[in-house]
Amino acid sequence: MPPEIIPETEIDELELKLGFKFSNRDLLRQALTHESFVNEWGVENSSDEVQSYERLEYLGDAVLNYTVANALFERSLTATEGEMSIGRAHIVCRDSLAKAAQRLNLGDHVLRGKGETAYSPNVRDSVLEDSFEAIIGAVHEDQGYEAARHFVFRHLGRQIERVAEHGVDKDPKSAFQELVQGAGLRTPRYWTGMAGTGPNGQQQYLARVSVGGQVVASGLGDSKSKAQKSAAANAQSIFADGIPEKFVRMATTPEKADAANGQTSILPSAVRSSGSTFDGFRRIGKWLGNVLLRKDNSSPGRQLIYKRSE
Repeated sequence: MPPEIIPETEIDELELKLGFKFSNRDLLRQALTHESFVNEWGVENSSDEVQSYERLEYLGDAVLNYTVANALFERSLTATEGEMSIGRAHIVCRDSLAKAAQRLNLGDHVLRGKGETAYSPNVRDSVLEDSFEAIIGAVHEDQGYEAARHFVFRHLGRQIERVAEHGVDKDPKSAFQELVQGAGLRTPRYWTGMAGTGPNGQQQYLARVSVGGQVVASGLGDSKSKAQKSAAANAQSIFADGIPEKFVRMATTPEKADAANGQTSILPSAVRSSGSTFDGFRRIGKWLGNVLLRKDNSSPGRQLIYKRSE
């Protein structure tokens, strides 16, 4: 990669931030080169080969996942497979890696094409995440796994230790779902739409969370996921002092909850309170045998037939 794309003085500054000196500085240049830049550069400079960070990002992602998984395995001696998987996913995710990249101001150094820059004046979180992983891959290629492991711990070590010691706080959506289901309410549902751009130029999203058709709260975020988490967190705070009266009425009985949502159960009470599973199916079959399907412009005598498999 031509060194003038990212000058030596800028590489000096980057290495100081990263806490790592490269033997092959072109690996660092590649780790900061977005595909959009490669496409535009190739049109104007056919003689100079420039590669994007995609291959390094692939390697860095694998190295990062192994390093974090191994660290949690060694430090969380009583954690289950599921708990370790949740912990690793909490660390190796877009939000976490983009924040690590922001602490290093990687956005000031990522090479992007004019089209990508016009689409998003500020470097998107997905690009920051990929660049950070690509740098891990570049460190691994430059000086091997131990160097890459030290790099990961230098920039994510506190988070790894915290998760290993305390686990992961529940995602706001999971916590709110457990709260409402524990009260006998329906599973929360989310609606998400675009809400213009924020002060930093990033697309903003608005999410609303509802229970039983009733909107509980809304939230904003620069991704759909963040907006939904914000809405769930706001809903939790509303339910913190007790379930609001209109939701309490929904939770009285399953039948009343259905009615509150504008729904009526199609099964007779004998089936809803059936004993054995087979008896339940037998009753359903007997009931369905008497049901007539009536649709506009169709024969009113069409009968829905239930057959028990042999």
